[in-house]
Amino acid sequence: MSKFNFEEETTREGTFSIQYEGTEPLFGRTGLAPFWIADMDIKTPQAITEAMKRRLDNGIFGYTIWKNSKFYGPVKQWWNSRYNVDLTDDMITYAPSVLYTVSEAIRLNSEKGDGVILNMPTYNAFLKVLKGNDRKVVPAPLIEESDEYSFDFEHFETLCSEPENKVFVHCNPHNPTGRVWTREELQKMKDICLANGVFFVSDEIHMDFVRPKEEFVSMVELMEEDDPIIVTTGLGKTFNLASLPHSYFITKNDALKAKIVREFDHRYNVGTANSLVLSAIEAAYMECGEWVDELNEHLEGNFDYISDYIDTHLSAYLSFKKPASTYLAWISFEQCGIPDDVMHKALVDIGGIAVSPGHIYDVAENGRFRMNVASSRQRIEMGMERIHKTIDGLKKDGKI
Repeated sequence: MSKFNFEEETTREGTFSIQYEGTEPLFGRTGLAPFWIADMDIKTPQAITEAMKRRLDNGIFGYTIWKNSKFYGPVKQWWNSRYNVDLTDDMITYAPSVLYTVSEAIRLNSEKGDGVILNMPTYNAFLKVLKGNDRKVVPAPLIEESDEYSFDFEHFETLCSEPENKVFVHCNPHNPTGRVWTREELQKMKDICLANGVFFVSDEIHMDFVRPKEEFVSMVELMEEDDPIIVTTGLGKTFNLASLPHSYFITKNDALKAKIVREFDHRYNVGTANSLVLSAIEAAYMECGEWVDELNEHLEGNFDYISDYIDTHLSAYLSFKKPASTYLAWISFEQCGIPDDVMHKALVDIGGIAVSPGHIYDVAENGRFRMNVASSRQRIEMGMERIHKTIDGLKKDGKI
């Protein structure tokens, strides 16, 4: 019997939610069911909201110090209790956002025009960050076979050996495929980067959605003193706090840490912490482990439903392998034999559903779409019915 109600129907009316208010401008239609952006239609745990309410009761929200035991302690407790990783205070640094840290790590370890290696498909915001920093996207495609993804080490080593490629931005676990990397794979990636002078950035924002959690291996575990490696993460995904900017990064490279801190203290003046987030971190990491465990069971059930639905009704047109992490279903329509734009237009016009087109996570078409499953089962059932309606409409129109 679940202690928490993940089937509760929620509303974001009046909150200016990107997932809802932002769907019509992006997809060009009203009335779409949104399943595209990666936040949850699941309420943040009550322990966190209560902690933030207590902080609100103080009534003053001035500049706030993050270097204190109520920041370091919960972060260390979470990593030790869930992943058996021992951190020290000097390894952990608060930062404004995960993508801020990724951007600064790229900027401080490369020059304009240099190459940054990204696995393809990739988290689409990485592509935006590289463009914004005038860096060259260097694709390192994952090897895909029957909806299974593996790392192409031979090609990766070739890319790392090219002197203009200075940084590798890694997603662990991987967005959008949900692939969880093994210790051996991560060690091999690290060894290749170190041998070729390539800086290693590991975005681990989805780490708490690895199922089972014991299979998650962080790059933190492979770090040695002064390694050119940085790990960045936060609570935004796990506890549905994406609208409260924050993150933290972990490194054993003191010179790099000092450079990033100097940048956000002196160049950007964003070195103070979000006072509500500090309260949220303490409550989340000290009180909400059971909530995360039950959330992952709920997500696993939603993935099982999607897998069974496709197998029963749509196996001639769609294929899907349940991911070992994230709350994002990476669904293939390659069997339909139609261009990406035809499918994505049909999902909107026929199905009335807004999912993320696969091509935004790549430098080419890939016959995929990404669907957010972090909501009630009832809402997932509605989403699959709309996808089924899309396929039926394409068949009726003679396009598949």
